[in-house]
Amino acid sequence: MKRRKLLVMAYAVSPYRGSEYSVAWNYVMHMSKDNDLTVIYGMSDNHMGETNTMENYLKEHRIANVEFVAVKPNRLASLLNWPNRHDILVYTFYYAFAVWQRQAYKVARALLEEKKFDLIHFVGPIGYREPGYLWKLGLPYVWGPVGGANNVPWQLMKHMPLTGKIKSAFRNIANTIQLHTMRRLRKALKSTDVLMTATSENQRKFKGIYNKDSICLPENCITGSISLDEAKFENPSKYNIMVIGRLDANKSVGTLLEALTKVSRRDMLHVDIVGDGPLRGRLQHYASRHGLEGLMTWHGQLPRQQAVQLFNSAHLHVITSVSEGNPTTIWEAMSYGVPTLSFDHCGMHDTLCGRCGIRVPIAKHYEKCVDALARAIDDLLEHPARFRQLAEGTIQCAKRYTWDEREKFLNSLYDDMLMYKSGKWSINESGRTDT
Repeated sequence: MKRRKLLVMAYAVSPYRGSEYSVAWNYVMHMSKDNDLTVIYGMSDNHMGETNTMENYLKEHRIANVEFVAVKPNRLASLLNWPNRHDILVYTFYYAFAVWQRQAYKVARALLEEKKFDLIHFVGPIGYREPGYLWKLGLPYVWGPVGGANNVPWQLMKHMPLTGKIKSAFRNIANTIQLHTMRRLRKALKSTDVLMTATSENQRKFKGIYNKDSICLPENCITGSISLDEAKFENPSKYNIMVIGRLDANKSVGTLLEALTKVSRRDMLHVDIVGDGPLRGRLQHYASRHGLEGLMTWHGQLPRQQAVQLFNSAHLHVITSVSEGNPTTIWEAMSYGVPTLSFDHCGMHDTLCGRCGIRVPIAKHYEKCVDALARAIDDLLEHPARFRQLAEGTIQCAKRYTWDEREKFLNSLYDDMLMYKSGKWSINESGRTDT
Protein backbone atom coordinates (compact mmCIF):
# COMPACT_ATOMS: atom_id res chain seq x y z
CA MET A 1 0.00 0.00 0.00
CA LYS A 2 1.33 3.41 -0.92
CA ARG A 3 1.98 5.58 2.10
CA ARG A 4 -0.03 8.79 2.19
CA LYS A 5 1.68 12.09 2.94
CA LEU A 6 -0.39 14.08 5.44
CA LEU A 7 -0.04 17.67 6.60
CA VAL A 8 -1.50 17.78 10.12
CA MET A 9 -2.50 20.71 12.30
CA ALA A 10 -2.30 19.71 15.98
CA TYR A 11 -1.83 22.90 17.99
CA ALA A 12 -1.40 21.22 21.40
CA VAL A 13 0.42 17.89 21.56
CA SER A 14 2.24 16.02 24.32
CA PRO A 15 3.08 12.41 25.16
CA TYR A 16 2.29 13.06 28.83
CA ARG A 17 -0.87 15.17 29.02
CA GLY A 18 -4.54 14.43 28.60
CA SER A 19 -7.37 16.28 26.85
CA GLU A 20 -6.45 17.93 23.52
CA TYR A 21 -2.78 17.08 23.97
CA SER A 22 -3.59 13.36 24.09
CA VAL A 23 -6.01 13.58 21.15
CA ALA A 24 -3.18 14.88 18.96
CA TRP A 25 -0.57 12.53 20.41
CA ASN A 26 -2.74 9.43 19.94
CA TYR A 27 -3.55 10.50 16.39
CA VAL A 28 0.15 10.92 15.56
CA MET A 29 1.25 7.64 17.12
CA HIS A 30 -1.42 5.59 15.36
CA MET A 31 -1.69 7.29 11.98
CA SER A 32 2.09 7.36 11.45
CA LYS A 33 2.05 3.57 11.05
CA ASP A 34 0.60 3.83 7.52
CA ASN A 35 1.20 7.49 6.69
CA ASP A 36 4.03 10.02 6.60
CA LEU A 37 3.04 12.93 8.82
CA THR A 38 4.25 16.51 8.98
CA VAL A 39 2.75 17.96 12.16
CA ILE A 40 2.45 21.70 12.74
CA TYR A 41 2.09 22.44 16.45
CA GLY A 42 2.25 25.39 18.82
CA MET A 43 2.67 24.06 22.36
CA SER A 44 3.32 20.99 24.46
CA ASP A 45 3.31 22.71 27.84
CA ASN A 46 1.08 25.31 29.47
CA HIS A 47 1.07 28.21 27.03
CA MET A 48 1.43 29.13 23.39
CA GLY A 49 5.01 28.73 22.22
CA GLU A 50 6.05 26.53 25.15
CA THR A 51 7.35 23.43 23.38
CA ASN A 52 10.13 22.22 25.69
CA THR A 53 8.38 18.96 26.61
CA MET A 54 7.96 17.93 23.00
CA GLU A 55 11.44 19.04 21.97
CA ASN A 56 13.07 17.18 24.88
CA TYR A 57 11.04 14.07 24.16
CA LEU A 58 12.11 14.09 20.51
CA LYS A 59 15.77 14.32 21.51
CA GLU A 60 15.44 10.98 23.31
CA HIS A 61 12.80 9.22 21.20
CA ARG A 62 12.64 8.81 17.46
CA ILE A 63 9.10 8.71 16.10
CA ALA A 64 9.20 7.05 12.71
CA ASN A 65 7.46 8.72 9.77
CA VAL A 66 6.75 11.95 11.66
CA GLU A 67 8.24 15.43 11.36
CA PHE A 68 7.19 17.94 14.01
CA VAL A 69 7.27 21.61 13.03
CA ALA A 70 7.00 23.99 15.98
CA VAL A 71 5.57 27.43 15.21
CA LYS A 72 6.63 30.00 17.80
CA PRO A 73 4.36 33.02 18.39
CA ASN A 74 5.59 36.27 16.92
CA ARG A 75 5.81 39.47 18.92
CA LEU A 76 2.18 40.45 18.33
CA ALA A 77 0.82 37.03 19.32
CA SER A 78 3.01 37.01 22.45
CA LEU A 79 1.85 40.50 23.41
CA LEU A 80 -1.83 39.61 22.94
CA ASN A 81 -1.38 36.41 24.95
CA TRP A 82 0.41 38.11 27.86
CA PRO A 83 -2.79 38.90 29.88
CA ASN A 84 -3.91 35.28 29.43
CA ARG A 85 -0.54 33.87 30.57
CA HIS A 86 -0.79 35.95 33.75
CA ASP A 87 -4.48 35.13 34.44
CA ILE A 88 -5.52 38.75 34.02
CA LEU A 89 -7.80 38.42 31.00
CA VAL A 90 -7.90 34.89 29.61
CA TYR A 91 -10.00 35.78 26.55
CA THR A 92 -7.07 37.63 24.97
CA PHE A 93 -5.79 34.16 24.06
CA TYR A 94 -8.25 33.98 21.18
CA TYR A 95 -6.84 37.15 19.60
CA ALA A 96 -3.31 35.81 20.04
CA PHE A 97 -4.36 32.47 18.64
CA ALA A 98 -5.80 34.05 15.50
CA VAL A 99 -2.42 35.68 14.88
CA TRP A 100 -0.65 32.36 15.53
CA GLN A 101 -2.92 30.61 13.02
CA ARG A 102 -1.89 33.10 10.34
CA GLN A 103 1.73 32.27 11.14
CA ALA A 104 0.96 28.55 10.89
CA TYR A 105 -0.68 29.14 7.50
CA LYS A 106 2.49 30.79 6.19
CA VAL A 107 4.55 27.87 7.49
CA ALA A 108 2.19 25.43 5.78
CA ARG A 109 2.46 27.29 2.48
CA ALA A 110 6.25 27.13 2.70
CA LEU A 111 6.08 23.40 3.40
CA LEU A 112 3.91 22.90 0.30
CA GLU A 113 6.61 24.52 -1.79
CA GLU A 114 9.13 21.97 -0.51
CA LYS A 115 7.02 18.80 -0.30
CA LYS A 116 4.05 17.09 -1.88
CA PHE A 117 1.13 16.30 0.42
CA ASP A 118 -1.91 14.15 -0.35
CA LEU A 119 -4.29 15.79 2.10
CA ILE A 120 -4.57 18.01 5.17
CA HIS A 121 -6.14 17.02 8.47
CA PHE A 122 -6.91 19.74 11.00
CA VAL A 123 -6.90 17.63 14.19
CA GLY A 124 -6.74 20.34 16.84
CA PRO A 125 -7.74 22.50 18.50
CA ILE A 126 -11.09 20.76 18.84
CA GLY A 127 -13.13 23.95 19.27
CA TYR A 128 -14.76 25.43 16.18
CA ARG A 129 -13.99 29.07 17.09
CA GLU A 130 -10.61 29.14 15.40
CA PRO A 131 -10.78 27.27 12.08
CA GLY A 132 -7.37 28.54 11.04
CA TYR A 133 -6.47 28.98 7.36
CA LEU A 134 -5.19 25.64 6.09
CA TRP A 135 -8.49 25.06 4.29
CA LYS A 136 -7.31 27.70 1.78
CA LEU A 137 -4.43 25.54 0.52
CA GLY A 138 -6.44 23.65 -2.11
CA LEU A 139 -5.74 20.09 -0.95
CA PRO A 140 -8.34 17.51 0.14
CA TYR A 141 -9.25 18.74 3.62
CA VAL A 142 -10.47 16.94 6.75
CA TRP A 143 -11.50 18.90 9.83
CA GLY A 144 -12.19 17.39 13.17
CA PRO A 145 -13.59 15.97 15.27
CA VAL A 146 -14.86 19.47 16.06
CA GLY A 147 -16.75 20.48 19.20
CA GLY A 148 -17.67 23.50 21.29
CA ALA A 149 -21.03 24.33 19.73
CA ASN A 150 -23.03 23.13 22.75
CA ASN A 151 -24.29 25.47 25.47
CA VAL A 152 -24.38 24.88 29.23
CA PRO A 153 -27.93 23.96 30.38
CA TRP A 154 -29.11 27.00 32.34
CA GLN A 155 -30.69 24.91 35.11
CA LEU A 156 -27.36 23.23 35.93
CA MET A 157 -25.83 26.62 36.77
CA LYS A 158 -28.10 27.17 39.80
CA HIS A 159 -25.63 26.34 42.58
CA MET A 160 -22.47 27.39 40.80
CA PRO A 161 -20.30 30.05 42.45
CA LEU A 162 -21.17 33.50 41.11
CA THR A 163 -18.03 33.71 38.97
CA GLY A 164 -18.85 30.32 37.44
CA LYS A 165 -22.40 31.44 36.64
CA ILE A 166 -21.15 34.62 34.99
CA LYS A 167 -18.57 32.74 32.90
CA SER A 168 -21.05 30.07 31.82
CA ALA A 169 -23.78 32.58 30.99
CA PHE A 170 -21.33 34.74 29.03
CA ARG A 171 -20.09 31.66 27.17
CA ASN A 172 -23.64 30.63 26.25
CA ILE A 173 -24.46 34.06 24.83
CA ALA A 174 -21.11 34.49 23.06
CA ASN A 175 -21.23 30.95 21.73
CA THR A 176 -24.66 31.43 20.19
CA ILE A 177 -23.61 34.69 18.52
CA GLN A 178 -20.29 33.30 17.26
CA LEU A 179 -21.81 30.13 15.91
CA HIS A 180 -24.24 32.10 13.75
CA THR A 181 -22.04 35.00 12.64
CA MET A 182 -18.41 33.92 12.09
CA ARG A 183 -17.63 34.54 8.42
CA ARG A 184 -14.35 32.61 8.45
CA LEU A 185 -16.10 29.62 10.03
CA ARG A 186 -18.60 29.63 7.16
CA LYS A 187 -15.78 29.80 4.59
CA ALA A 188 -13.81 27.05 6.33
CA LEU A 189 -16.84 24.75 6.44
CA LYS A 190 -17.55 25.38 2.77
CA SER A 191 -13.96 24.39 1.89
CA THR A 192 -13.94 21.32 4.15
CA ASP A 193 -14.30 18.06 2.24
CA VAL A 194 -15.00 15.92 5.30
CA LEU A 195 -16.16 17.39 8.61
CA MET A 196 -16.17 15.26 11.74
CA THR A 197 -18.11 16.41 14.80
CA ALA A 198 -17.32 15.23 18.33
CA THR A 199 -20.94 14.87 19.46
CA SER A 200 -24.37 14.49 17.89
CA GLU A 201 -25.35 17.88 19.34
CA ASN A 202 -22.51 19.53 17.43
CA GLN A 203 -23.49 17.50 14.38
CA ARG A 204 -27.09 18.80 14.54
CA LYS A 205 -25.97 22.41 14.99
CA PHE A 206 -23.59 22.45 12.04
CA LYS A 207 -26.26 20.84 9.90
CA GLY A 208 -29.00 23.19 11.11
CA ILE A 209 -27.02 26.44 10.89
CA TYR A 210 -24.70 25.77 7.94
CA ASN A 211 -26.38 22.81 6.23
CA LYS A 212 -23.04 21.00 6.61
CA ASP A 213 -23.19 17.22 6.95
CA SER A 214 -20.63 15.54 9.15
CA ILE A 215 -19.49 12.25 10.61
CA CYS A 216 -20.17 12.06 14.35
CA LEU A 217 -16.99 10.72 15.94
CA PRO A 218 -15.59 11.19 19.47
CA GLU A 219 -12.36 13.17 19.46
CA ASN A 220 -10.49 10.58 21.52
CA CYS A 221 -10.79 6.91 22.40
CA ILE A 222 -9.09 4.07 24.25
CA THR A 223 -5.38 3.41 24.13
CA GLY A 224 -3.77 0.32 25.57
CA SER A 225 -5.39 -2.81 26.92
CA ILE A 226 -8.94 -3.40 28.13
CA SER A 227 -9.33 -5.35 31.37
CA LEU A 228 -11.66 -5.91 34.32
CA ASP A 229 -10.58 -6.69 37.90
CA GLU A 230 -13.16 -9.30 38.95
CA ALA A 231 -11.96 -9.34 42.57
CA LYS A 232 -13.82 -6.13 43.44
CA PHE A 233 -17.17 -7.91 43.03
CA GLU A 234 -16.41 -10.60 45.63
CA ASN A 235 -18.41 -9.61 48.75
CA PRO A 236 -17.45 -5.92 48.70
CA SER A 237 -17.92 -4.07 51.98
CA LYS A 238 -18.43 -0.85 50.02
CA TYR A 239 -19.16 0.11 46.43
CA ASN A 240 -16.60 2.56 45.16
CA ILE A 241 -17.58 5.64 43.17
CA MET A 242 -14.81 7.49 41.37
CA VAL A 243 -14.73 11.12 40.29
CA ILE A 244 -11.69 12.39 38.40
CA GLY A 245 -11.09 15.90 37.09
CA ARG A 246 -10.47 19.51 37.99
CA LEU A 247 -12.54 20.78 40.92
CA ASP A 248 -14.05 23.82 39.23
CA ALA A 249 -17.46 25.15 38.26
CA ASN A 250 -17.52 23.31 34.92
CA LYS A 251 -16.98 19.86 36.47
CA SER A 252 -19.72 20.65 39.01
CA VAL A 253 -18.74 17.99 41.56
CA GLY A 254 -20.95 19.86 44.04
CA THR A 255 -23.98 18.47 42.20
CA LEU A 256 -22.84 14.94 43.04
CA LEU A 257 -22.32 15.92 46.69
CA GLU A 258 -25.87 17.31 46.83
CA ALA A 259 -27.18 14.07 45.34
CA LEU A 260 -25.25 11.99 47.89
CA THR A 261 -27.06 13.76 50.73
CA LYS A 262 -30.28 12.31 49.30
CA VAL A 263 -29.00 8.76 48.78
CA SER A 264 -30.65 6.55 51.42
CA ARG A 265 -28.02 3.79 51.31
CA ARG A 266 -24.92 5.93 51.33
CA ASP A 267 -23.43 3.79 54.13
CA MET A 268 -22.74 1.28 51.31
CA LEU A 269 -20.63 3.81 49.40
CA HIS A 270 -17.08 5.06 49.28
CA VAL A 271 -16.20 7.99 47.00
CA ASP A 272 -12.72 8.65 45.59
CA ILE A 273 -12.27 12.21 44.33
CA VAL A 274 -9.13 12.68 42.25
CA GLY A 275 -8.17 16.19 41.25
CA ASP A 276 -7.65 19.67 42.58
CA GLY A 277 -8.90 23.11 41.76
CA PRO A 278 -10.34 26.38 43.06
CA LEU A 279 -13.46 24.77 44.57
CA ARG A 280 -11.76 22.03 46.58
CA GLY A 281 -12.02 23.84 49.92
CA ARG A 282 -15.65 24.77 49.33
CA LEU A 283 -16.56 21.20 48.37
CA GLN A 284 -14.78 19.70 51.36
CA HIS A 285 -16.58 22.15 53.66
CA TYR A 286 -19.94 21.17 52.14
CA ALA A 287 -19.14 17.45 52.57
CA SER A 288 -18.20 17.99 56.22
CA ARG A 289 -21.34 20.02 57.00
CA HIS A 290 -23.62 17.40 55.45
CA GLY A 291 -22.13 14.29 56.98
CA LEU A 292 -20.39 13.07 53.84
CA GLU A 293 -16.78 13.44 54.90
CA GLY A 294 -16.54 9.88 56.20
CA LEU A 295 -17.54 8.51 52.80
CA MET A 296 -14.87 10.32 50.85
CA THR A 297 -11.17 10.25 50.10
CA TRP A 298 -9.84 13.48 48.60
CA HIS A 299 -6.73 12.40 46.70
CA GLY A 300 -5.85 15.75 45.20
CA GLN A 301 -3.78 15.84 42.03
CA LEU A 302 -2.20 12.47 41.27
CA PRO A 303 0.17 11.37 38.51
CA ARG A 304 -1.98 10.12 35.65
CA GLN A 305 -0.91 6.47 35.94
CA GLN A 306 -1.58 6.44 39.68
CA ALA A 307 -4.97 8.10 39.18
CA VAL A 308 -6.25 5.67 36.57
CA GLN A 309 -5.08 2.69 38.63
CA LEU A 310 -7.83 3.58 41.10
CA PHE A 311 -10.28 2.43 38.44
CA ASN A 312 -9.28 -1.16 39.27
CA SER A 313 -11.25 -0.93 42.52
CA ALA A 314 -14.01 1.39 41.24
CA HIS A 315 -17.55 0.12 40.64
CA LEU A 316 -18.88 3.35 39.12
CA HIS A 317 -17.44 6.46 37.48
CA VAL A 318 -19.48 9.66 37.80
CA ILE A 319 -19.43 12.76 35.56
CA THR A 320 -21.53 15.80 36.53
CA SER A 321 -19.94 18.31 34.15
CA VAL A 322 -22.15 21.07 32.81
CA SER A 323 -20.30 21.07 29.48
CA GLU A 324 -17.91 18.58 27.86
CA GLY A 325 -16.92 17.03 24.59
CA ASN A 326 -15.97 13.47 25.34
CA PRO A 327 -13.91 13.60 28.55
CA THR A 328 -10.78 11.48 28.58
CA THR A 329 -11.92 9.88 31.83
CA ILE A 330 -14.73 8.03 29.98
CA TRP A 331 -12.18 6.12 27.91
CA GLU A 332 -9.98 5.45 30.91
CA ALA A 333 -12.97 4.15 32.88
CA MET A 334 -14.10 2.00 29.95
CA SER A 335 -10.67 0.43 29.56
CA TYR A 336 -10.94 -0.80 33.17
CA GLY A 337 -14.53 -2.00 32.76
CA VAL A 338 -15.97 0.78 34.92
CA PRO A 339 -19.44 2.02 33.86
CA THR A 340 -20.18 5.75 33.89
CA LEU A 341 -23.12 7.60 35.43
CA SER A 342 -23.69 11.00 33.82
CA PHE A 343 -26.26 13.56 32.87
CA ASP A 344 -27.63 12.81 29.41
CA HIS A 345 -25.88 15.45 27.31
CA CYS A 346 -22.61 16.30 25.55
CA GLY A 347 -20.46 13.38 24.43
CA MET A 348 -21.84 11.19 27.20
CA HIS A 349 -25.17 11.11 25.35
CA ASP A 350 -23.51 9.46 22.35
CA THR A 351 -20.93 7.23 24.03
CA LEU A 352 -22.89 5.75 26.93
CA CYS A 353 -25.64 3.19 26.43
CA GLY A 354 -27.62 0.96 28.77
CA ARG A 355 -24.89 -1.67 28.64
CA CYS A 356 -22.01 0.53 29.76
CA GLY A 357 -23.55 3.36 31.76
CA ILE A 358 -26.50 5.27 33.08
CA ARG A 359 -27.65 8.52 31.48
CA VAL A 360 -29.70 10.75 33.78
CA PRO A 361 -32.12 13.04 31.89
CA ILE A 362 -31.69 16.76 32.54
CA ALA A 363 -34.93 17.94 34.13
CA LYS A 364 -36.41 21.40 33.84
CA HIS A 365 -35.35 22.35 37.37
CA TYR A 366 -32.00 21.84 39.10
CA GLU A 367 -33.50 20.14 42.16
CA LYS A 368 -35.12 17.50 39.94
CA CYS A 369 -31.73 16.83 38.32
CA VAL A 370 -30.17 16.25 41.74
CA ASP A 371 -33.05 13.97 42.77
CA ALA A 372 -32.69 11.92 39.58
CA LEU A 373 -28.96 11.51 40.19
CA ALA A 374 -29.62 10.32 43.75
CA ARG A 375 -32.30 7.86 42.59
CA ALA A 376 -29.95 6.38 40.00
CA ILE A 377 -27.30 5.73 42.68
CA ASP A 378 -29.87 4.33 45.13
CA ASP A 379 -31.24 2.02 42.45
CA LEU A 380 -27.78 0.55 41.89
CA LEU A 381 -27.28 0.03 45.61
CA GLU A 382 -30.66 -1.71 45.86
CA HIS A 383 -29.69 -4.01 42.97
CA PRO A 384 -25.89 -4.45 43.40
CA ALA A 385 -25.73 -7.23 40.80
CA ARG A 386 -26.15 -4.40 38.28
CA PHE A 387 -22.61 -3.19 39.02
CA ARG A 388 -21.17 -6.40 37.61
CA GLN A 389 -23.63 -6.51 34.68
CA LEU A 390 -22.68 -2.96 33.71
CA ALA A 391 -18.97 -3.72 34.10
CA GLU A 392 -19.23 -6.66 31.71
CA GLY A 393 -21.24 -4.54 29.27
CA THR A 394 -18.62 -1.79 29.51
CA ILE A 395 -15.88 -4.21 28.46
CA GLN A 396 -17.89 -5.18 25.39
CA CYS A 397 -18.64 -1.56 24.45
CA ALA A 398 -15.02 -0.57 24.99
CA LYS A 399 -13.92 -2.72 22.06
CA ARG A 400 -15.74 -0.34 19.69
CA TYR A 401 -13.83 2.68 20.97
CA THR A 402 -10.16 1.80 20.59
CA TRP A 403 -7.52 3.76 18.71
CA ASP A 404 -6.85 0.65 16.64
CA GLU A 405 -10.43 0.85 15.32
CA ARG A 406 -10.09 4.61 14.80
CA GLU A 407 -6.90 4.07 12.83
CA LYS A 408 -8.68 1.67 10.45
CA PHE A 409 -11.57 4.09 10.01
CA LEU A 410 -9.39 7.11 9.20
CA ASN A 411 -7.17 5.18 6.79
CA SER A 412 -10.26 3.97 4.95
CA LEU A 413 -11.64 7.52 4.88
CA TYR A 414 -8.38 8.89 3.48
CA ASP A 415 -8.36 6.19 0.80
CA ASP A 416 -11.89 7.10 -0.24
CA MET A 417 -10.99 10.78 -0.42
CA LEU A 418 -7.88 10.26 -2.51
CA MET A 419 -9.56 7.78 -4.81
CA TYR A 420 -12.19 10.38 -5.69
CA LYS A 421 -10.24 13.56 -5.05
CA SER A 422 -11.36 15.09 -8.32
CA GLY A 423 -15.05 14.69 -7.44
CA LYS A 424 -17.51 16.53 -5.23
CA TRP A 425 -17.80 15.44 -1.62
CA SER A 426 -20.76 14.80 0.64
CA ILE A 427 -21.39 12.76 3.78
CA ASN A 428 -24.23 10.26 3.66
CA GLU A 429 -26.20 8.94 6.62
CA SER A 430 -23.94 5.93 7.07
CA GLY A 431 -21.02 8.25 7.78
CA ARG A 432 -19.25 7.50 4.52
CA THR A 433 -18.30 9.85 1.70
CA ASP A 434 -20.00 10.02 -1.69
CA THR A 435 -18.91 11.68 -4.91
